[in-house]
Amino acid sequence: MNRQLIWAVRAQGVPNTRKKLSELATSDDLFDLSLIDTASAEYKDTLSNFEKADELGAEIVTYIDKRYPEKLKNIYQPPAVLYVLGNADILNDIIFTGMVGARRSDSYGIRMAETIAAEIGQTGVGIISGGAIGIDAASHRGALRAKAPTVAVLGSGLDKLYPKENIKLFQDIIENGGAVISEYHFGMEPLAGNFPRRNRIIAGLSTALVVVRAAKRSGSLITASQALNEGVTVFSVPGNIDDRLSGGTNELIRDGAIPLLSPMDVVDELIAKVPDFFVRENDRREKKRKESALKEKELKLDGLSEYEKEIVNIIASGKATANLIEENISFDAHRFTALLGMMEIKGVIKKGPDKKYIIL
Repeated sequence: MNRQLIWAVRAQGVPNTRKKLSELATSDDLFDLSLIDTASAEYKDTLSNFEKADELGAEIVTYIDKRYPEKLKNIYQPPAVLYVLGNADILNDIIFTGMVGARRSDSYGIRMAETIAAEIGQTGVGIISGGAIGIDAASHRGALRAKAPTVAVLGSGLDKLYPKENIKLFQDIIENGGAVISEYHFGMEPLAGNFPRRNRIIAGLSTALVVVRAAKRSGSLITASQALNEGVTVFSVPGNIDDRLSGGTNELIRDGAIPLLSPMDVVDELIAKVPDFFVRENDRREKKRKESALKEKELKLDGLSEYEKEIVNIIASGKATANLIEENISFDAHRFTALLGMMEIKGVIKKGPDKKYIIL
């Protein structure tokens, strides 16, 4: 029997607090099959979920899986199981800024959410939100615009994508290397009580949280409170004091959240908290740039004639002036000048101020 399946069945019998799940994960009898009743409703329901995940191409990441996000293990109520459409690896590979706010936002809020997410995303930081209409969707779109990874945490089963208006957005998230995730089993409808509960996952996976446009008593304030309890730095976008959609965000600032005056405020905080991530990200980007440049150069060289390739090899050997190149070519010299000029026009080589040619 699959280890993940055994865990999912056994975990149904314990409260999903950090302490209880940790105790179950380290118990000596966790994989004792005699403790599992394959005729029980718990077993049949869990098996059905696993089969449905396979049908939909969803991955299952359980609390005992090496890919389970370490940050989630540290929250008060970690989800015992995560269902994932898309790239499950990014949940561990990068750091996230959570972004939440009003579903019925104004144009200012939508514009700010997209802008903030895009500018943070350009640094390699992921954006995590709830996939709802309004601020959530705008945050995901901003991340996609910056080609940054983004994760939507749903309050329904992954076969009940909600809201339906955002199904195309969810597809874009998955196709661009992000993920749509849920702790809820397949068939779970988007019940009202699911959304405040799923907010703890957004908070738990975030290193910083940004609240954009939230009225008093907004669900976004629940997420902010959960984030503060987990030691996450909370930023709030200030607004006019007579604006209903600024009531919650301004109260957050009054109560200690950092007023967000620029997306770089978040980036500076993240650099201070997890500098190693940005070192790794810069190394990754530099490696990717070099690989891209090398590939471009190889493609450029692939299109050269044998004589042109010979000239490139001579320059690479250090004999880079026109006279030295001409002295070392194996073909007739009368072709040489024309070839050299054509290679400059193609952008394969360039003459430097020292009269030496370099390969571009």
